[in-house]
Amino acid sequence: MGLRLGVVRLHRPTSRAASPSGRPAQAPHRPALSPTQREIVDLFAEVVRRLGLSRSFGQIFGVIYCSPEPPAFSEIVERLGLSKGSVSRGLRFLTTLGAIRQVRVPGDRRARYVSEMELRRLMAGLLQTRVRAPLQSGMSRLKGIGLRLDAEDASQRAFLEQRIDRLQVWHRRALVVLPLIQSVLGARGV
Repeated sequence: MGLRLGVVRLHRPTSRAASPSGRPAQAPHRPALSPTQREIVDLFAEVVRRLGLSRSFGQIFGVIYCSPEPPAFSEIVERLGLSKGSVSRGLRFLTTLGAIRQVRVPGDRRARYVSEMELRRLMAGLLQTRVRAPLQSGMSRLKGIGLRLDAEDASQRAFLEQRIDRLQVWHRRALVVLPLIQSVLGARGV
């Protein structure tokens, strides 16, 4: 069952306003992505979308991943045609995830970005943000749900108590299994 690749959806203006001379205004300079780079960007966008995250996060990671020189914020905006807000949000998320990091280039005051090249670190970041954090907040929510059982109709209460007990068992098991998965990935303290 292979991953189906689509086409990178880059923002392209449909029409250009005329300049004062009456000629169409020049489109902003956007360093072109090669066909291979476009496929890589789209691959990451599709994978990230399937994980339930914003497609733009995958596009941003893809541009950083396939850039021979670490791109700056403005270059990422230009190459993808995304809004500055989307790129800023994506860079923050990817940095928190540990998928990218900022680097400085001598003689350039702008922050530039490089991608994480270790799969285990990428997986550890995903586990932290998409699994562990929700699990940690889940137990208190389950306890709160259990406390509200008294308000349920007696005919439903026993059934719902069983379901909540099962959820608590699943939750405890997940909290036992997650550190094992993280140790396999070599992710400490995640």
